[in-house]
Amino acid sequence: MMRTLSLEQLENLTLDDVVGRRDLGRVRLATPEELETLVGETGGGIAKGTIRNWRPIAVETEGKLHGIFIVGSRGPENYGTSVIVAVDKDRRRVKTNSGSLYELEEAGEGNPPHEHILHVCALLNHWGAGRILDVPEVFY
Repeated sequence: MMRTLSLEQLENLTLDDVVGRRDLGRVRLATPEELETLVGETGGGIAKGTIRNWRPIAVETEGKLHGIFIVGSRGPENYGTSVIVAVDKDRRRVKTNSGSLYELEEAGEGNPPHEHILHVCALLNHWGAGRILDVPEVFY
């Protein structure tokens, strides 16, 4: 089941509101400690892009951390990575489970802006988790 929200509800959506089935999971900002567990070598190669104003988003299912992905801006677009598997703090790069490398510019502070929260919804729906977790229908 996926929630269809009114425009007003979408405008007021917070990261905590993304998952409607809280008995099954939730999304939230990842903690520095959780990111620290991913610190490691990202390897060589050309970065797929640069993400700015980024935030690490943690996905929990059944009370356990399922994964962390990055949401932010890549050029003029909202952007999200797949689940990250390594963070190179010195080089400011992340590697995803699909093998993509991304450079990270400045991190955002606090909760994500509204457009990034909507992008989290779109990503969860694209990945097939939206229906299970009761994520608002946001597609583009």
